[in-house]
Amino acid sequence: MRLHERLAAAREQLVRAGIQPSEAAIDVELYARTILQWDRARLLLHLQSAVPDTLEPQFSDWLARRERFEPSAYIVGEREFWGLDFFVTPAVLVPRPETELVVEEAVAIARADGQSRRIADIGTGSGCIAVSVAHDVPRCTVVATDVSSGALEVARRNSERHAVDGRIHFVCTPYLDGVHGTFDVITANPPYVRTIDKRGLSPDVLQEPHVALFGGASGLEHIDAVLTTASQALRPGGWLVMEFGFGQEDEVRELASRQPNLFVDRTRADLQGLARTAIIQRR
Repeated sequence: MRLHERLAAAREQLVRAGIQPSEAAIDVELYARTILQWDRARLLLHLQSAVPDTLEPQFSDWLARRERFEPSAYIVGEREFWGLDFFVTPAVLVPRPETELVVEEAVAIARADGQSRRIADIGTGSGCIAVSVAHDVPRCTVVATDVSSGALEVARRNSERHAVDGRIHFVCTPYLDGVHGTFDVITANPPYVRTIDKRGLSPDVLQEPHVALFGGASGLEHIDAVLTTASQALRPGGWLVMEFGFGQEDEVRELASRQPNLFVDRTRADLQGLARTAIIQRR
């Protein structure tokens, strides 16, 4: 069998299982390139060649896992974010492109005057925000918190992978409870999915840790707590950069207005034009 025939059969296998054709094509190529340790150009060059002996049995094993809607990032064990590769396990959310807006804004703020910055990342998960910011802002230290010890272990591995572990302190705690001192920048991607919306989530997403997904009946429970934390933990003039869910902009602005020392400077939209990131300053 030729390689292109094996890949075509794999795509059909995933589509029959309920994976969208476009996703199936991406998944199959990702699995083949990862297992064979080839870049895309080499894969294309060898499509007419015989199936390499090293493709199996791992390729079939991975396809079987994907048929059960396991996210590809968990199967492969990593995901690219902010131009960096991050270890990913079922203990953490899969990093998503829209979260790069949080990194972009935090990096711009932290670099503004070249001064050293103290940064906190609430609910760090895989550490994708904390590690990316530390990677791009050498003159900063970061406190990264999470309630999940499993998530913190993944985040530590990622900090070591990108040689920023000496500047990130990991703490197992909700929000910034028990963390002393104030911060120049706080970042957060809190759980914001309404509990009632669980039924509408894809089977892939439902395999991610629910503690990192759901924000109570309104979806705003953790957002409100992050705002309260920021009002206390930011230095005057400091910034909170926080992701929120589709359609929550008005509620985020309202909740921020209840904190007398916070104001929403602006929001950022994702590639679909939907407001997803709030940039909030402490007076």
